[in-house]
Amino acid sequence: MRLRSCLYKIELHAFLLAVLMALSSYVSATDKWTYTVKPGDNLWNLTERHLKNIGYVQQLQQLNKIQNPYVVPPGKQLHIPLAWTKRLGTTSAHVVSVHGKAVLRRNNQAEMPIELGMELLEGDEIQSEDDAFVTIEFADKSRLRLQENTYLHLNTMQIFGDHGLIDTLIDLQQGRTESSVPRASGKSTRFRIKTPSAISSVRGTEFRVGIINQQLTTSSEVLTGVVGVSDKKRSVDVLAGYGTVTDKGKSSAHPVKLLPAPDLSETVRYYQSLPLVIQVKPLIGAHAYRAQIAIDKDFRNLLSEFITMSLPFRDGDIPDGDYWLKIRGIDESSIEGQDAIIPFSLNARPEAPFIIAPLPEGMAEPEKQVFKWTEQTEASHYAVMISQDSDFSHMVYFNPEVTENSLVLSESLAPGHYFWRIFSVSATEGAGPMSDSMPFRVPYPAPSLEETKVDENKMTFAWRAAAEGQSFHFQFARDDAFTDILHEESTTASAVTITKPSSGTYYLRLKTIEADGFEGLWGQPQTIEVPISLSPWFMFLILLPLFVLL
Repeated sequence: MRLRSCLYKIELHAFLLAVLMALSSYVSATDKWTYTVKPGDNLWNLTERHLKNIGYVQQLQQLNKIQNPYVVPPGKQLHIPLAWTKRLGTTSAHVVSVHGKAVLRRNNQAEMPIELGMELLEGDEIQSEDDAFVTIEFADKSRLRLQENTYLHLNTMQIFGDHGLIDTLIDLQQGRTESSVPRASGKSTRFRIKTPSAISSVRGTEFRVGIINQQLTTSSEVLTGVVGVSDKKRSVDVLAGYGTVTDKGKSSAHPVKLLPAPDLSETVRYYQSLPLVIQVKPLIGAHAYRAQIAIDKDFRNLLSEFITMSLPFRDGDIPDGDYWLKIRGIDESSIEGQDAIIPFSLNARPEAPFIIAPLPEGMAEPEKQVFKWTEQTEASHYAVMISQDSDFSHMVYFNPEVTENSLVLSESLAPGHYFWRIFSVSATEGAGPMSDSMPFRVPYPAPSLEETKVDENKMTFAWRAAAEGQSFHFQFARDDAFTDILHEESTTASAVTITKPSSGTYYLRLKTIEADGFEGLWGQPQTIEVPISLSPWFMFLILLPLFVLL
């Protein structure tokens, strides 16, 4: 009787254990992790290492359809319900990149600024502010980046089995994240991002999750791998190159193909001024665009991010240097598309100084030309270039060590057309961007009078002959300010004849007019004395008394 009673109890316990395991298997059918078999593994030692007790060997064998529990081929993937797996403890994460201001909230402690290398614990809350980005690396080498104005809670960071599974659950309440979960890190990964309207579950993929419409909608975009997006009603597998949106209380929309990467073939890759003005070809289907600027090709160190509803992009203040630019389109459902990435460089500092003389299209002195500009406070010195052509392929002067804010050429430039430009050099930034190419002209000097002929009624003034296409402007006046002009004319001849004026001091000057109509400088005023002219009758009246006395 006792034996029968004992056997009954044993059978009952075995039945209850089987029922519990069956229930556990049913409950965990969709909540499982995957283990890749290694050489030397079998179901017995795997169960002993990772599962709650050795009694799960048979269930593990049945679930994965293993014929011999002692012989499992390496590389075989075993599906293991999480409910069967023993929980080892919690793990931590670390901040591997931070830009801008972000804060950490931990239990009842005061807010702490997020810093590079900071350890993050299960239960921590992180808030990023405007133009702030934080990248977190978890124990399984998964990485998550908080975009600006993002708030999340590190809900779960646990280790299951003998470090066989790293389970991470991120509770995203506001903003956007970009995540990269490695396919093979030596550990199995269960990585999920929960929002008010959906849960995105991945294992080995790159994806984005964002909250839009005041926390009512979640956007999910998959770049590689597969992401399971689930809500209260169903789960949708989103393949690489597709995205979906999930409204709160509704099922996830059917996945749609991501917009293609924008065409950046004509986008400039070298900038010399701020703000940046980034031209991009419009993308069909895009209702907005997102741009990101990072210092590395993998975009692990993000510096700036901005969205525009219309092109071009404009961004404000970033240091000079070499960068990477990432741009993608956003469709009417707020699903963000594929990325286009190019490198670019910025050299906007120190800025070129403002020009004083000669101004563009201006005129320099005929001899020993003077160049002037404002003082650039960031500059230790300046570099000045002068050329006969706008592309500076035929330079006639270059001085990279001008310490003052002016320059006088020791050797005069020949008359003609020229271009000049200048750039500042600082001890910290090096050479800044060049100014625009500024055309200027060295005029032909005004000809000097070579011959003057005066007779009773006329005066003739002569000078050098004109070059081809040149003419001259001549003025003759009573005053050296040339406000009282007696004679004025333009001529291609090398002489001018005027009516002889009454006696007195007079002033005359010349300037050269070039073939295109450009007028050079006036030459220095010259003076001429016109003597008193005595007629024969006036001379007779003066001499008559002398004849009478004789």
